[in-house]
Amino acid sequence: MPFLARMLSRRRFLAGTGVAFGSLGLPAILRAEVASDGFRILRAGQGATRGEGQPPSWRYDGTAPGRTLRLKRGEELRIRLVNELPEPTTIHWHGVRLPNAMDGVPHLTQPPVAPGASFDYVFRPPDAGTFWYHAYASGQVDRGLHGALIVDEASPVKVDTDVVLVFGMPGASGGTAPFVLVNGSVRPDIPVKAGERARLRLINATSARGFSLRIERHSPWVMAIDGQPAEPFVARDGRIALGPGSRVDLFVDAMQSPGTSTSILAGLRDEQPVARLVYESGGDTRATPRSDPPPLPSNPLPARIDLKSSLKVELTFGDGRPGDGKPFDPAGPPLFSVRRGRAVTLGVRNPTGHPRVVHLHGHHFRLLDRLDDGWKPYWLDTLVVGEQIERIAFVADNPGKWLIRCRRLEAAGPDTAVWFAVS
Repeated sequence: MPFLARMLSRRRFLAGTGVAFGSLGLPAILRAEVASDGFRILRAGQGATRGEGQPPSWRYDGTAPGRTLRLKRGEELRIRLVNELPEPTTIHWHGVRLPNAMDGVPHLTQPPVAPGASFDYVFRPPDAGTFWYHAYASGQVDRGLHGALIVDEASPVKVDTDVVLVFGMPGASGGTAPFVLVNGSVRPDIPVKAGERARLRLINATSARGFSLRIERHSPWVMAIDGQPAEPFVARDGRIALGPGSRVDLFVDAMQSPGTSTSILAGLRDEQPVARLVYESGGDTRATPRSDPPPLPSNPLPARIDLKSSLKVELTFGDGRPGDGKPFDPAGPPLFSVRRGRAVTLGVRNPTGHPRVVHLHGHHFRLLDRLDDGWKPYWLDTLVVGEQIERIAFVADNPGKWLIRCRRLEAAGPDTAVWFAVS
């Protein structure tokens, strides 16, 4: 069984990072195109032609990953998607608790954006953190239609450098490509200086590929998972498990000597370097490590979840719902309906023998303990479900029609989904 289904404990489940726009392997900074009404134009179009028999790559504004979108918590994001592709598309803002009409699910929350047409996305992210945007269709994501969305805290976080690392695949569907791209490049160098504390924002921008990552000779602090602050803890053996769509924010104290480099490795038994931390000259080599970092500022998530009076729902893969290959039917009935503000406990069963990646739209959830009603000390919006039953709980506080989307891990094939209604 792939590693991700076995790595879900607090000490083993870790997320991802990102790098500032225009550096560390990202394409050169391009001047943002702004319309006369203030909307930032984002063009989805065709990129470079790949090898014989391969479909052409697709790009946002000609780059993959697309330009990093960055704003402060509570600021308004105004994006006009212009579709220059030969087929319809939409944008899903992964992990953002936004208004339902902006969620980017074709036929459920908006019409598909036809070739030559446009659509305006307007919302204020309520949470600071590491998120990403991508085409709703998984095949379009793997061909290059994805990018980082960074929502900064109201006050600067005390780090010396802030780096976004977008992990992707070179156009392969289902995680079958032979190598990993980081910010669109193969094994890029990430410059650091001795004595610095770096914030690394890891983003898994693949549709079905999981990563087990390790930073050599460093002990990163896990600060946030799926965009939401966690109680800080040191990654066990420096290893981070990053499922498709997931993100993790790390604090890494640069304690090596100038002129040295350390690899970021992917894999378990057969580790391969995917990037390097390269120590530049200068800096301050500290004799002792820095003090433990305080938690990141909290986001306005529910302080409690009333599990006793929650709506209890079961979802089993392979029973005509996600996992059995049947396409999503937005005109069909919802899996459940719930009034706004009520808690939901969702039991997820996967008897298929193949781990599945499950993403909950419009909300973040707690992963419940298997033996009691306690929960892990972090929030998630994306989860890998293996053979064991997983239970999640969330407060349905965002009105609209929301998706629960499923995809088989590390395999090509169609996505499946159900939806639920919050009234």
